[in-house]
Amino acid sequence: MRITDVRTAEVRGHGYSTYVRIYTDAGLYGTGECIHGGAGCPQLVRALGAQLRGEDPLEVEPLFDRLRRRHLFDGALAGNLVTALTGIEIALWDLTGKALGVPVYRLLGGKYRDRVRLYCDCHGGRENTPESHAARAREALDRGFRAVKFDIDDLAHPARRDRWNTTLCADEIASMVEKVAAVRAAIGPGVDLAIDMHGRYDTHSAIRVARALEPYHLLWLEEPVPPENVAAMREVKRCSPVPICAGENLYLRWGFRDLIEQQAVDIIMPDLPK
Repeated sequence: MRITDVRTAEVRGHGYSTYVRIYTDAGLYGTGECIHGGAGCPQLVRALGAQLRGEDPLEVEPLFDRLRRRHLFDGALAGNLVTALTGIEIALWDLTGKALGVPVYRLLGGKYRDRVRLYCDCHGGRENTPESHAARAREALDRGFRAVKFDIDDLAHPARRDRWNTTLCADEIASMVEKVAAVRAAIGPGVDLAIDMHGRYDTHSAIRVARALEPYHLLWLEEPVPPENVAAMREVKRCSPVPICAGENLYLRWGFRDLIEQQAVDIIMPDLPK
């Protein structure tokens, strides 16, 4: 069985996603996804895919690593190139599972659980008020979710007079706390609540927010400081009474090395297509 073609489909919804399909001369195909693959990702997938024609699709890891090493100086450690490579890799795993007649989890060593718990990633909407946050939380509960996550970073807050300043003022922190309090009141103590700050703030502000949110029993506080600043993340974790989470902006296993070795977070959350 040999690879004959690699094609893409671009979908615009919440963000921009590129889907990958790898075809073979045996009539089988595999499908992968490059989530958050922005402009240029489809072209990257097709350019990389052209180098796979005639290859054995079951050689998943050697093919991935060969492409990565070949393009090491083109950005093969992070960013769009890795996103494109990962979409190809996922498609290769899917194709391999079909060819061997087994689910992909079997190829990766077996499964630990039969079900994977999901949380609902929410936002307060255009209103961006405590009331709108509470309403979105109740909607998630009505759909059957028992865990929700909200974004509380607000670059349009009236008290933010300087968009380049990463230090939160008292009014901004108070607004964040009001939104979290409204959500917790709406969902009660039996539903898990996580909060995301998208890495927008400095260490001092992040610690103040973490301490202010302690009464609301968070599942985690995600990226309170820029994820590339591992020392800052570690300091926030040291001072925080709530679990600190990061990982969605890191790529490949090497991207997580410092985070793990320095024990800079409590929870690692990788984006699978990275």
